[in-house]
Amino acid sequence: MMFVRHRSLLIVPIVALLSALHESRADDTIEGVRAAALDQPRIYLNLRRTAAGPVLETTGVAKTSAIEAFLDTGASGTVISSTTAEQLGIKDVKSRDGKQVSFEDIGIGGFEKFSVSEPLYAALAPYPNGEDPADFDKPLGPTRVQIRPEGGILAMIAPGMDIVGMPMMQGRVIVMDPSPLAKFDKIRTSLVAPGDRSIPKTSRHVPLTYVSFAKFTRLSPKDAPGPDSRANPMIGPDPLVVAGATTRAARSSRGDSRGKSIVITHRGKSASGTFLLDTGAATSMISTKLADQLGLDLDKVPKDQQISLAVGGLGGQKDARGTYFDRLEIPTREGKPIVYERAPLLVCDITVADEKGNTFTLDGVLGMNYLVASAEITGGLLPDVGQIVDGPFRWIVIDHARGEMGLEPR
Repeated sequence: MMFVRHRSLLIVPIVALLSALHESRADDTIEGVRAAALDQPRIYLNLRRTAAGPVLETTGVAKTSAIEAFLDTGASGTVISSTTAEQLGIKDVKSRDGKQVSFEDIGIGGFEKFSVSEPLYAALAPYPNGEDPADFDKPLGPTRVQIRPEGGILAMIAPGMDIVGMPMMQGRVIVMDPSPLAKFDKIRTSLVAPGDRSIPKTSRHVPLTYVSFAKFTRLSPKDAPGPDSRANPMIGPDPLVVAGATTRAARSSRGDSRGKSIVITHRGKSASGTFLLDTGAATSMISTKLADQLGLDLDKVPKDQQISLAVGGLGGQKDARGTYFDRLEIPTREGKPIVYERAPLLVCDITVADEKGNTFTLDGVLGMNYLVASAEITGGLLPDVGQIVDGPFRWIVIDHARGEMGLEPR
């Protein structure tokens, strides 16, 4: 399941405007976060047909084997565009009777259809300084990835958008150094093995719960080989476990989060929920259910206190509104939450349904704007960017082996 791909495609070049204006108070409460992140983590990916075979390369003068891909914890699978697949000569898989295999995944705009690749072996390298073939790790596989058809204006502006999702992150550690954003550069990102000496120490640790959304996807024909898929990290207890369940499986699925959810407070009311930790999301959001619990009526919020962004991803794009909430608290293993005041959140529902018609709506999404440099974004494909602030953390470490996100404040 890939929930939200609402990255702002034209934000990344704006990092040259960044100034270190992050505001924080002596009591560790964070203020100044804006509605959209200036950048999101990426990684280099290469592919081959066998573990010891040659790396697939594009053709032409600018031939390359290094695919620049977003490193996306909100993606249950790995996705390459049809443009990338064509350039590398990757074939899609057929069913036993020779039919086209179709895989339907869900995003903010609804279901979207993908084809499924032939078996591949994948290797990764750090970004942005890992294009050399010697920088890539040992290829793992075989794996099948989703191939996304490209079209429309976004494909013209940013062709070949590729995504490394959870299958390639399982049991590994993401290390992000967001400080280059203050130097007009990209987030330095690597994916390493647990215990690697390059992993920095962090003082705050957010427990993660891993939740599979496989039952909300669709494969046709049903007996055809589908793409690899893995559970996504969430902050809070497993929302798919029936409330009050006491079975061992139900207790285990909650991980070690001990029921600690993200808490939003606004105008004297509080609501809590389990949020998807989505490194592929430029912005953050809550469901209308949580907004209702907080007594929020956006139509009564003054225009100068509203946020409005076009969020796009699987299934299309839609406009979403939100506002700045009084307080957002992220639970930590240390007991003291990470607190944001005047926390920007869009109000937007991401609802999925299984084959029996059972529905589930995500409580919220925690995107990169709470972790790295952020700004106010207005407008559409050519947005205005203002009120840029630096991020609150020196290091961001997402440890999928330990099930936690480590953060080191500046």
